[in-house]
Amino acid sequence: MRILHLADLHLGKLVHEAPMTEDQAHVLHQVLAMVRENAVDVVAVSGDVYDRAIPPVAATRLMDEFLSELVLNLGVAVILTPGNHDSAERLSFGSRLLSARGLHIAPGLPGEIIPLVLADAHGPVTFIPLPYITPLMLKEREEDLATGDFDEAMARVMASLPHISGRSVCLAHCFTLGGSASESERPLSIGGSCLVDPAHFAPFSLTLLGHLHRPQKVAERAFYAGSPLKYSFSEADHQKSAALYDLDADGGFTRTLLPLCPRRDMRKISGELAALLAAAEADAGREDYLWIELTDRGALFDYAAKLRQSYPNVLSITRAQYGKEGGEAEGGISVRGKTEWEITTAFFRHVSGQDLDEAEADALRAVVDEMLRADALGALGETDVADTPGAAPAAATGEMQA
Repeated sequence: MRILHLADLHLGKLVHEAPMTEDQAHVLHQVLAMVRENAVDVVAVSGDVYDRAIPPVAATRLMDEFLSELVLNLGVAVILTPGNHDSAERLSFGSRLLSARGLHIAPGLPGEIIPLVLADAHGPVTFIPLPYITPLMLKEREEDLATGDFDEAMARVMASLPHISGRSVCLAHCFTLGGSASESERPLSIGGSCLVDPAHFAPFSLTLLGHLHRPQKVAERAFYAGSPLKYSFSEADHQKSAALYDLDADGGFTRTLLPLCPRRDMRKISGELAALLAAAEADAGREDYLWIELTDRGALFDYAAKLRQSYPNVLSITRAQYGKEGGEAEGGISVRGKTEWEITTAFFRHVSGQDLDEAEADALRAVVDEMLRADALGALGETDVADTPGAAPAAATGEMQA
């Protein structure tokens, strides 16, 4: 049996407020081509079909087109399980009707786990489509279960499964021990442990996991598909793919990663503003989703607009932080007991990493003195200051008088 594994589609996702729907459509078209070219029998999606419980209309339309092509036109069986981002109840609407056409959607907890038996030339293969499992959900039927223990919750679910003989494939959405996470995954619990021991999946011929966005192996026969697109800059070094499994007559398998090519890459670039603007025209990836870090030490004006004109899909712009000598980063500046001039010069040093030169100091002192003079005039009244014999502006020494 040939199985194509996907997970964490997150249809309808926004990344830094940029909608990903067109990018998701781009990779799903590639998945359809893979299914055709490789004569896939089953497409398994291990959770987080959508990015939120009530997905936007564009996301549901995209999923409808994708599933219709797989099931109605290509005749491929599809197995979907809900993840922590999905609403299991909404995702499984009409599942009993759809199952007859080859679209199998697992219900959420506390419902019963229903094995699905599909067959190939070598006989039956039993699929165990597990929904996203939390202790809180399971407590409706397991009252003695500890509230925050995800591993115990998984153990209880595994213990409740019927005995399975022969070849078996489990689908699950969880965070396993030993898995490598990124900034994209939503935490599964606040307090307690959300980690699950992959040893729970040892009885199965193959376990197809979702939740972690990097494709990876976590046990001898347990693998994460990873997300089909990069959904945060922490994933910039990920190689996204779909996983193709050939399950043989004895339950052994081969795994082949089929690379997915994004419509736009997601990456980080850094440099001085002038150099980045000059390099934009020759940058083949100038329309990628970018995090730009500016390394200029001096003041910059209107730099965001200039960068977005050259790099239209920049999502984040930051300034490099320069710390103390020896690389010790400085978290801020102390203002207690300092004059306005001392505070101003300390702030300049904190932002730029260097001291004012003579010309800069003269220009900035003039501005600070003028501001302090304006404050003094506002507090005392312009006539009082002007008419006081021998009065000098308090700002002349860079300090305010009490």
